[in-house]
Amino acid sequence: MRVAFAVLLVAAVTAPVSAVAQQPKNFEVRRERVNKVWDEQIEKIRTRRVASDCRAEAKKRFSAIRFNKRRQFVASCIEQARR
Repeated sequence: MRVAFAVLLVAAVTAPVSAVAQQPKNFEVRRERVNKVWDEQIEKIRTRRVASDCRAEAKKRFSAIRFNKRRQFVASCIEQARR
């Protein structure tokens, strides 16, 4: 009877310890996911800002009649900003 009680006691103590040991790993996985989403949002904001700045600059340099040159300028400007 004492042996069975000792085995149950050991099993009861080791189960919560293993669950606590896994918690930081889960926390790190969540943190990585949040950081990934955060980085993607920052990149989207940066891309939009660059595109709007390039369009504004193209608007200053080329008239509405030169729409092809405007488009080419915007595309090249965005490409240069990526580098």
